[in-house]
Amino acid sequence: MNWVHPLATLFPAVQGAVLYALWRRTTPMTGREVHRVSATGSYRGTLLALDRLVEQGIVEARRVGQAREYRLNEEHLAYPALAAALAAFTPRTDLDDRLRALVHEHLPDESDVSLAYFGSFARGEAGVDSDIDLLLVVPDGTAHELLERIVDDLETRGRRWTGNEIQVYATRHADLERAVAADDPIVAEWQRDAVTILGPTTQRLLEAIR
Repeated sequence: MNWVHPLATLFPAVQGAVLYALWRRTTPMTGREVHRVSATGSYRGTLLALDRLVEQGIVEARRVGQAREYRLNEEHLAYPALAAALAAFTPRTDLDDRLRALVHEHLPDESDVSLAYFGSFARGEAGVDSDIDLLLVVPDGTAHELLERIVDDLETRGRRWTGNEIQVYATRHADLERAVAADDPIVAEWQRDAVTILGPTTQRLLEAIR
């Protein structure tokens, strides 16, 4: 999945961004406004996508002075399906929920467990070929076999959910302390980029160690 433009999974990239921009706004927008809000492709590409959607009838256009204004045609037969799809399409939230539930399957007591994104996904830069990097911190007493099962499950099921490779950096608290003491370069990346979805934040864990 292209996480910068996730709707490209369902629609051509620019067309999907244009539809989403129009769906989010209840008032008409000019082509330049649509391009700014959709933040995808070139201005010319936005206009071409709008022309195609107007031709299909799902988007309405009207001349206002020197500009054209666009809005979704809510009377179009395809509109209910489009609106339902856009409202239901929350991939980041759904991925967060699934990852939390998966960790809970293996470690029902999550009080001392932390799971966070880092790397390009955490920075909002992950494309279709990007890995999704996860930092998993578990209690010191977690058995090696259990930790291996969790990592394998995260990588296997996460790949099926997203189409992206999942890379898990799994560590116990004591190992995290050693990484900090050794000034491992990856620690700085965690400090800077990590976005926590379960348990104490990565930044809080690192500050506690220091």
